[in-house]
Amino acid sequence: MAKIEHTYLFQPGLWQVEGVYFDGKGVRHRQTGQLVVVHGPGLWTIDSTVNISGEDTRDFQTLYEVTPPAEGLSYAEWKSASTGPEPIYGLFVVVDDVIMMPWQSRTGSYWGQEMLARVSDSEYLNRGFAFLKSTMVHSWSVRLSGAGGPGGSAVKSDFD
Repeated sequence: MAKIEHTYLFQPGLWQVEGVYFDGKGVRHRQTGQLVVVHGPGLWTIDSTVNISGEDTRDFQTLYEVTPPAEGLSYAEWKSASTGPEPIYGLFVVVDDVIMMPWQSRTGSYWGQEMLARVSDSEYLNRGFAFLKSTMVHSWSVRLSGAGGPGGSAVKSDFD
């Protein structure tokens, strides 16, 4: 199998988000937004703005701070401050054509999982869920469209 080069996260760029958000009761809402990935010296950031449409329209603003992966590693640590119940901490873990994102709050009461499946250089499928203690808060199924910019470095998976 050929090694996969990821453009999301591992290259700077602008990504558009479109898909479905499910609230804790399973009600579908339209989800749109954008993610801006910036690479700085020793720190990468993702500025995320997402709109959930519906009867109770909401905007979520999240700034992720990512410690770039050390040479030869396929994972990176991140933390964020957001409009959610608590700041969260997690990992980006590259597993072949998927970037896994386990995360939780410092107290562990707010937790979840995301995955980004690479379709092409300019498209990823994102699926995830969030729990507050033992209650599902929300889940989502979205598509990210965009591309990394110049100056970014790609990471390759080692599955042959």
